[in-house]
Parts: sequence; C-alpha cells; structure tokens
Amino acid sequence: MTPSTSAGRAGLTLTLPHHVVKQFRRAARRPRRDYPSPVPAPADAVPPREDGRRLRYRHRREELLQAATEHVVAEGLAQASLRRVAEGVGVSHAALLHHFGTREDLLAEIVERVLTRAFSAPGLHEGDPDGPLRALWRHATAEPGRRHVRLFLAVTGQALYDEGLAATVSRSVRERTDLIAAGFAAAGADPATARSLGTLVLSTMRGLLLDRLVTGDTDRVDAAFELFVRGLETAYPRRS
Repeated sequence: MTPSTSAGRAGLTLTLPHHVVKQFRRAARRPRRDYPSPVPAPADAVPPREDGRRLRYRHRREELLQAATEHVVAEGLAQASLRRVAEGVGVSHAALLHHFGTREDLLAEIVERVLTRAFSAPGLHEGDPDGPLRALWRHATAEPGRRHVRLFLAVTGQALYDEGLAATVSRSVRERTDLIAAGFAAAGADPATARSLGTLVLSTMRGLLLDRLVTGDTDRVDAAFELFVRGLETAYPRRS
C-alpha cells in the first residue's frame, strides 16, 4: 500500500496509509459533542435511598417518642437499648439516632413522660370530691398508670448506677415535688413547709407503690395510704 502522507517530529518520520489520514480529517470536521462524565459530579449524585421506616417518622418526633415510650413501658427497662426500641417501634436504628442522639437522651425523655403520667393530678386544693391525693392514688394503681409507675420505679433503681439517669430522675422528682408543694401552699402552708410536705407525699407514695407492686398486698398498702392521707387532711384541711 502506497503511503499518502507523513508527519515528522524530532527527526522522526511517521508515514500513515491514505485511508487512515482520511478518517482523521473527517473526524476533525465533525462538530464537537459533550459526553456525560462517567462519574456524576457530587451535586448531581443520586442520594442514597432512605429506609422507608425512617421516612414514616420524618417530622413526627413526638409520635416516635410516644411509640418508644409505650414500647419501654410494655417491655421494661431491659429492652430499652436503641436497637431493641427501634425493632419494637418499627423504625431503623439510624432513625432513633437521628431524632434523639443517644440512648441516654431517649431514656431521659421517656422518664420525664412516664413520671408526668404516673404522678399527674389536679392541684391539691381542687378536683376530685375524695381529694386529689386519692385521685392520684387511683390513677397510679390502675392501668395505664400502674405500668408507668412500674417503669419509673425500675428507672429509679437503675439511676443508682447511672449518673445520666440519676440526673434525669432527680430533675423530674423536683418538678413533681414542686407541683405538690404548690398545692399545700395554696392550702395555707408556708413555702418551706409546703416543700417538705411535697417531698413527704411523693416519697411516701413511691414507697407504698413499690410495696404494692412487689408484694401484691393491695389491701394492706391501700389502708396505709388512706391513713397517711387522713393525717395530712387533719393537719391541712381542704378549702371548700
């Protein structure tokens, strides 16, 4: 085959066949095309597919906390690892981390919610005809209040060995104590006495409820609680 052209560089001569030269010339006359990069730029990258269970609770943190609380109340503190709670609620472990950060943070919110539900009642100077303390006792000894009390007592025991839980329980107890103390203050007690009475009521109820749950001797414990309330009513009669 007769060569049709040649190119030289640095004293070297390269001879190409005629048909190859024609192909190069045709390629040079073609309009330039922009081909997509085989690797997309970061801005164009397709985001990873999210877990559908996590999407279920996006922007629904309160609902997720409610579900986590119900799971821990039903299953107990031993089932309160992030992975077990995630499985029980039906979300991914990553979803709980996204919303609550750590197990300690999640438990802190659950404890606060449980304590509020277990020891919530109207002010001591108003409410139930039999008295708000009796109403509170009925609430704490019947479902679902009893389940919340059981978990709170379990968390309180665990707090003896866990500084994070201890801080959460301590804060919640102080808040509940202040609420009860406000009721005694409204009934005429001075602030210092009202706070002491609030501490007495909450601590006594906690001990009696623990006794009731562990022994199952409801008549004995209920009678002790009634005696306790009568003593308070004698010292601080309810205002009509």
